[in-house]
Amino acid sequence: VLFRSQQSNEFKSVIERLVGDVALACAFISYCGPFNAEFRELLLTKYFYAHCKKLNIPVTEGLDIVKFLVDDTTVSDWALEGLPSDTHSIQNAIMITTSQKWPLMIDPQGQALQWIRRRTEIYNCKVSQQSDKRFFNMLTEQLTNGRPMIVENCPEELDPMLDPVLDKVIQKKGKGSMLIKVNDQDIDYNDQFTFYMATKLPNPNFTPELFAKCLVIDFTVTMVGLEQQLLSTVIGLEKAELNEESAKLAEEINKNEKDRKSLEEALLRQLSESKGDLLEDVSLIDTLQRTKNA
Repeated sequence: VLFRSQQSNEFKSVIERLVGDVALACAFISYCGPFNAEFRELLLTKYFYAHCKKLNIPVTEGLDIVKFLVDDTTVSDWALEGLPSDTHSIQNAIMITTSQKWPLMIDPQGQALQWIRRRTEIYNCKVSQQSDKRFFNMLTEQLTNGRPMIVENCPEELDPMLDPVLDKVIQKKGKGSMLIKVNDQDIDYNDQFTFYMATKLPNPNFTPELFAKCLVIDFTVTMVGLEQQLLSTVIGLEKAELNEESAKLAEEINKNEKDRKSLEEALLRQLSESKGDLLEDVSLIDTLQRTKNA
């Protein structure tokens, strides 16, 4: 009884702090992208957290943004796609996958571009530059078909033609169809479309207007990330078979973890929807047994 009471109090405390924690997470995603790891931590702890306390909003002290916003299986998926496993890179991936704005990545070493290419290649992603003669045609095709597009080597000023795409100026037409006007042309818009931009400039001087239109993210490699990448490269050269075995093992562990989570969610859903005697629910018993064996 004492244990249950303690758990109940802890859960109540988590719920009370949820508003402040969500506010911190939203502020982190919205404002911390352009900064390095040290300044992000400073903003989170010295400014965002302090402001919540000043307004008497319950909030978790020392909130781990990564654990709060993403689970381990998702992080493992990103690692298998080529994302460096340091905290800074994972934070960047969280911003890219959760923000409503299209990302503009400061990526001198090209690691963000490599990761985005690998995670979007199965969706027929196209890579182009603003200087490409076929740029507008490729953009039109991807917008219409709802496929990803990457614009690499972006300069400090983007083509004004992209403004409707960045601002997501979408017009609804007819039975569920949508239009977007780009370069004075109405183009059919598919909401599965995704857009990524990257620049190799190490310290670009973007305009405030551009910061307002897209999510600028500093993907400059950190020392920890560089150490991990160098170690992986050395192992790959010296012990290629060991590196391959490690990758296969990581993929298998990730798959098992996904299966376990899926079974747990199915079990909880069936328990909430079950009516009558639980012992007579064959489907529920089967799910329970599979969850136990997972």
